[in-house]
Amino acid sequence: MNDYWIVPMFVLSLELFAVILPPSDSPVQNFLDRNLHFFRGPAILYNIVTNDFPNTLVGHFKEIVIINKYFFNIDQVPSVELLKALKDKEAVAKIYRRVIESRSYHNTEIGGIVTLMGTSNGPKVNFYEIPSVNEDLSERLHELIDFPEEFLLFIKNRENKRFILKVGMDENLVNKLTDILTGNSVSRDLKIDLINGFVRTYDLYSESKYILSPYVFKSFLGQGEIEGEYIGIFHVHNNYMEPPSDADVANSFSDRQFVITIGDTGIVIYDVVKGKEVIYKGDLIS
Repeated sequence: MNDYWIVPMFVLSLELFAVILPPSDSPVQNFLDRNLHFFRGPAILYNIVTNDFPNTLVGHFKEIVIINKYFFNIDQVPSVELLKALKDKEAVAKIYRRVIESRSYHNTEIGGIVTLMGTSNGPKVNFYEIPSVNEDLSERLHELIDFPEEFLLFIKNRENKRFILKVGMDENLVNKLTDILTGNSVSRDLKIDLINGFVRTYDLYSESKYILSPYVFKSFLGQGEIEGEYIGIFHVHNNYMEPPSDADVANSFSDRQFVITIGDTGIVIYDVVKGKEVIYKGDLIS
């Protein structure tokens, strides 16, 4: 074994000590599901040969700390601190502009990481945007519309299919298109028409979703360029006064969720912690 393999083997060794397998109905299962793919050899090899691997490695261990602190309620930022930060009109206006701009996206919602930092003028909230995996997937699907053979290989890929289904696409529809593209019963032009319809349907679902790639999330954490203390994940709901979805509530058991939408006088932020909501209103008028 050469030195090239020392780091990933060391990572796996630490992982085995860091993670204890819980009962299947335990809330910790969310944490395990979130990181299970990190144990797969091909995934680790992929990150070794990319420039992001060091950041991904560092971010992965940061994430372990973050998730465990959240699960055991250690050093969590009180909701009142975020409320203080939203007294700053400039901060609220900046968030409001991003909510407005998010409506121009037709294949994703905007989202990313929320941090809170102390300043001489009080707490300041930061929203760091991270591109969604469903947006990247949409762009790739559009690129492959005129190439049925490549499109087929792309949607048959296990990881790609997992994210396609995660936006809400029906698995039977995906499997049916796969069967048609595999066979020779229809012409190439008809295959392209069917692919076009499939991609349009995907975008309709994707427009109201924000799916964060585990690798991109880890890499972003590992870069060390964020200011303040990490407090959770945010994403923007584009509809007026749209409350957190069932998926948002479910995700809040593994990580704190901030769902942002538009209200009568400004923005509304739902702070969802382990299924419970605290609502803040950032007023732009009074």
